[in-house]
Amino acid sequence: MNRRKRSSSRPFFTFAALAFAAIIGLGFFRFNASQLEYRLDSIERSIQRYAAEEVELIQVLSGLTSPIKIYSYCKDQLGMSMAKQDIVEIPHLLMAEAAAPELQKGWRTSMLAFFGLSVY
Repeated sequence: MNRRKRSSSRPFFTFAALAFAAIIGLGFFRFNASQLEYRLDSIERSIQRYAAEEVELIQVLSGLTSPIKIYSYCKDQLGMSMAKQDIVEIPHLLMAEAAAPELQKGWRTSMLAFFGLSVY
């Protein structure tokens, strides 16, 4: 009878040891997951902080590169003045006035004209 009791209690202790190991393993995974979640939250916070800083720097840069700021800085700090602008007239050529290219004659030109192409 002692053998029956021992043999029946052995699977119970094995099951209890496996259950305890599973609980310890699950606890370790939960602890590891919470650490990863904390690191992910800190990375997301730093991304948001850097995005806000980028927006602020873009606004500062656009303020520095505005034409009015550049003009006032050059005038006040560097003593520059606006130069007198000369008007330059450029004569416009009409397409009819431009020299038209001479058409080439020959069997290649007529063959290209057949397909709607031209040689220029």
